[in-house]
Amino acid sequence: MQMRKRQPPPTETHAEIYYYKKQIDAHTPMVLVLQDGEEIEGTIEWYDRGALKINRRSAPNLLVLKRNIKYMFKAEERLGKTEGEARSERHESDEASVPAFEN
Repeated sequence: MQMRKRQPPPTETHAEIYYYKKQIDAHTPMVLVLQDGEEIEGTIEWYDRGALKINRRSAPNLLVLKRNIKYMFKAEERLGKTEGEARSERHESDEASVPAFEN
């Protein structure tokens, strides 16, 4: 019997291209967090192998090199995080005010 070699997984999944296209078509407000912690909010107008063009409403548009981006997320998710963190903090403070046991 001859053993068949497994094919290595593809080096490119095209998931990044699909994600950018989806956000561009929907004009989704995005937040880009840069390597130095600065946040840029806007919509992605176009992309290429090394850069994203970000349109902003009340500020000049930017060309951001991908190597300077730490991560990105949808701007609507920032509100969800804040509300969730606030709920979590309220829940923790409620637990702290109730004694764990009584004598």
